Amino acid sequence: MKPHKCKVDIIIATYNSEKLLNKVYKALELQSYPSELIQVIVVDGGSTDSTKKMALSKGSIIIDNPKTEPVYAKYLGFVQSRADYIIYLDHDEVLENQNSIENKVKIFQSNTSIRAVLSSGYKTPEGISFINNYINDFGDPFSAYRYWLSKMDGFFLDRMIKKYTVFKEDSLSVTFNFDACENMPIIELVAAGSMIDAKYIKKSFPKSLEEPALLPHFFYMLISEGGNIAIAKDDAIYHYSSDTFWKYLNKIKWRIKNNIFFPHMAKAGFTGREGYEKGFSKYKKYFFIPYAFSIVLPFFDSMCLIISRRKLSYIIHLPLVVYTASYISMYMIFKILGYRPYLKSYDETTVINKGG
Repeated sequence: MKPHKCKVDIIIATYNSEKLLNKVYKALELQSYPSELIQVIVVDGGSTDSTKKMALSKGSIIIDNPKTEPVYAKYLGFVQSRADYIIYLDHDEVLENQNSIENKVKIFQSNTSIRAVLSSGYKTPEGISFINNYINDFGDPFSAYRYWLSKMDGFFLDRMIKKYTVFKEDSLSVTFNFDACENMPIIELVAAGSMIDAKYIKKSFPKSLEEPALLPHFFYMLISEGGNIAIAKDDAIYHYSSDTFWKYLNKIKWRIKNNIFFPHMAKAGFTGREGYEKGFSKYKKYFFIPYAFSIVLPFFDSMCLIISRRKLSYIIHLPLVVYTASYISMYMIFKILGYRPYLKSYDETTVINKGG
């Protein structure tokens, strides 16, 4: 199949996204790939602003997401899509490279063993909260400890090359093979401009059309069947995360609750990833609490980040690690005592599951 014959769907989960969504559309409109082969699918969680109006004006397909939860939104888009390839963008993620889509399609066409193509990492735009550097780097303190894999442009690809088996490298991308890998990286293919071979996944993993929690684990599913994963060169994503420091702390707390008290709902996160882990990596999570409360170890990591990133704000790694470990410890005690808190939606507006 020739590159310019492949249809590409862009799936974007939205909720009151009017402030940033126009930036996403502008970058898509500048893409070199033929616009008639691109379809944007917006899955909206009940926006009360002009998000849906904007999406309609851009010719997007709109799907209503009754659960507001982002993973379910991406699942609805996945089921709806009929394209050859799907690119997942969050509503605050903007393509930097005007050849991003075209290059990713070319990368797919260059090697039939490639099942997904990732962007080269995040860039933090000027003028947003300092905490977003940390978010774009590691996501959260537990993931930083567990994987120590930066998702920042300029660090992500270099780190992957040093840690994992390079199958092939050319001017557009680096392709990795994970057949002999025990300590798997954390790779999510339903965000950050990742492109997946949608038709292959639907055919090879039919349960993906029935179980929303499988979507964040596409990476592990694909490599389990011998598929290779490529990272496009010079293909950064501007991440306009609107998180303030306090909002970020609440998000960490939400994730901890989810994993400890509601494991059936946490299958889309760390709880679900555990099933794909091998060797010692399965047990590394048990050392997070000692790591955190040692103070010395996270302080050392903070210093390493300050030096390598040349940003004093990375001292925040230490208090974030202690904060995370404290809530894990507290919620584990609550669970032992038989108490269960309410679990609210990601935006903290709706009670999803009542505690006891």
